[in-house]
Amino acid sequence: MSDVEKLGIDKVAEIAWKDADAVYMSFDIDSVDCGFVPGTGWPEPGGCLPPSNADLHEIAARDVEVSPPYDTSDITALFATRVIVDALGAIVANGKLGAHKPVIDKPAAF
Repeated sequence: MSDVEKLGIDKVAEIAWKDADAVYMSFDIDSVDCGFVPGTGWPEPGGCLPPSNADLHEIAARDVEVSPPYDTSDITALFATRVIVDALGAIVANGKLGAHKPVIDKPAAF
């Protein structure tokens, strides 16, 4: 996240995609400030604010984790759902749904 904050999301994406067939990106809900997502197993004070994650929605789907016992009023579950829906919507809107198939079907090179 420090690279994104320092360089900006466009530069980080450019670096990640240089000479790559595909890029895997994971997003953990606990990277968001715990004031916005209390239902995580590892609350992170001073984490990202929700608007800073908006740019990431344009890049890839994410892995989100929510801890229901800590999730007051389903705030974290709703945020996680929004992240997933936004990511899938961006993939579909940009005509990229299934575009990864030739890359993941490629035989592994050892």
